[in-house]
Amino acid sequence: MHNDNQQNEHIYFVNQLYRDFLLPTILGSDNNEILYWAGKRIARKYDLASFDDINSFFSTTGFGILTKIKERRTEIIMELTGQSVVDRLNSGINEFSLEAGIIAEAFQNETNRTTECEQKIDEKQKKVQLITKFS
Repeated sequence: MHNDNQQNEHIYFVNQLYRDFLLPTILGSDNNEILYWAGKRIARKYDLASFDDINSFFSTTGFGILTKIKERRTEIIMELTGQSVVDRLNSGINEFSLEAGIIAEAFQNETNRTTECEQKIDEKQKKVQLITKFS
């Protein structure tokens, strides 16, 4: 059990180092837009094309736990929770563009419909709402 905890801490540290420090330093004001498009490329590279694919990928990478909250014909509302989300929000990081890009592309692959994903931060409950919209 101790090794799993160490592994999770390592994944979180690497994510934090790259995503929350290094990339914003390099990308500056374009950080969010570039991470969104990078997320779309990641979804294509790893052939993510369903909610289950995304959920598994997020679990493996330490991005958090993704839960479907509401599903309609034109949108799906999901929540991203977990310790990594809480830690990022507590550190003042309120950017989840990479995750939004991954979700948008995966659902676009699944539905063959143009798809975008917006993020809304719930600071109080320490979770992120991801709203996927289809056109």
